[in-house]
Amino acid sequence: MRITNNMMIQNTISNINNNLVKLSKLQAQASSQKKIEVPSDDPVAAVKSLKLTSYKANIQQYQENAEAANSWMSYSDSALSQIGDIMATIREETVEAANGTLTDDDLEKIGTEITELKNSIIEVANTSYAGRSIFAGYQTDEAPFAEVATTIGDQVTYNGKYLSLGGVADVSVADSDLISFYTDNMDKISGQAELSSATFGEFTAVSPELDFSVTLDGVSQTISLADGTDYDIDAVVDRLQSQLDAAFPASSEQPDSLIKVSQDEGKIVLTVQDGSSIGINSGTLDVGCLSFADGQNSGTGDTQKIKYRVGSDSWVTVNAEGSDIVGEGEDSLFNTLAKLELALAGETQYKSVSYDASAGVTVETHDLDLSGLLNDLDEDINRVLSVRADLGARTNYVQKTQTRLEDNELTYSDILSQNDEVDLAEVSVNLSSAQAGYQAALAAGAKVIQNSLLDYLT
Repeated sequence: MRITNNMMIQNTISNINNNLVKLSKLQAQASSQKKIEVPSDDPVAAVKSLKLTSYKANIQQYQENAEAANSWMSYSDSALSQIGDIMATIREETVEAANGTLTDDDLEKIGTEITELKNSIIEVANTSYAGRSIFAGYQTDEAPFAEVATTIGDQVTYNGKYLSLGGVADVSVADSDLISFYTDNMDKISGQAELSSATFGEFTAVSPELDFSVTLDGVSQTISLADGTDYDIDAVVDRLQSQLDAAFPASSEQPDSLIKVSQDEGKIVLTVQDGSSIGINSGTLDVGCLSFADGQNSGTGDTQKIKYRVGSDSWVTVNAEGSDIVGEGEDSLFNTLAKLELALAGETQYKSVSYDASAGVTVETHDLDLSGLLNDLDEDINRVLSVRADLGARTNYVQKTQTRLEDNELTYSDILSQNDEVDLAEVSVNLSSAQAGYQAALAAGAKVIQNSLLDYLT
């Protein structure tokens, strides 16, 4: 086989380039400490790297969620601890007041202190974390609790609803005023079943009539709205109210409307005044025409849980609802405090309002006894302790989850390191060898390529 100078030169250049490519790759690995620069270097390892990176990113997001959840619940526990301390102080003051040795002036001073402590409970219950009210359910942008002046005395509301509409009222308040206040506000009781639409624009049915069903406590009735092209929200609310009143007529002892229709900032709201559940389903047309979801339903036991995702299939509820902490109805903490304030002011009785489907709205008079209020306070304290215990259990779960996520991150980081990162010692040795090989190739090439045509001219 004949070997020419040109062939030798081409082979030399090719070998030098091959050595240079190897040297360049090793230099890149040494500087980046990564095995793979482009997927073609190792397609299997590249795919594995993408998966591992995705898994690790998910774990890091779960860690952030778990940290946020833990912070929320820790803040909530601190607030509940403060409420518990305030209630313990109230109980101590009540024990002192009930021993029968204090003067009226002393009792009045304790009553003033109880009022201030009640205000402190409201203030703590309105605590916010990162700009969000922690005990407000879904309405985190507003303070949930407020004490409002009414015609029957000051009442405490939760998210705009009365915790105890029947309330505790001074015996000097007329029965007629109590009944009127109750019947006028039966759609503003905390814990009622309620449906709310999305923001309502304008009802523009494309057919002459919209038929849909409303279910109250398992009984369904068809509601019909005529072509509503010209309806604004007020007209729709009025039309719905008349239709629902006709579909679910109230008896003489019941509230005027079993389902109250109202609007709230451009939303249609259906509130059950007598019953425990309500639902809505589309009929002729999608109830989305009214900005309701088809099949939407609600009951008095509905909860507003704020959940954080701390795993692929793991969620944790981070909030405690204010109504669960202070109670609703006649057993509300603020009812207990209202009775206590009246008793310390020298009152021996109080009035309350109750509703029964057969008897209607009635006023009842009750005796007041400071010693007896200790049992009510104990129940209120136990309620707070129960909520705190539940919150503590969830906090423990999140903290254990955080530990597990930290272990998982370390595991995936180790696997990813083994898959992606080079052995620096090995790369250093290989790089030195490649550099020596490259220099040797250059030296050999210089001997082959140094001759030119001039060397053969005589």
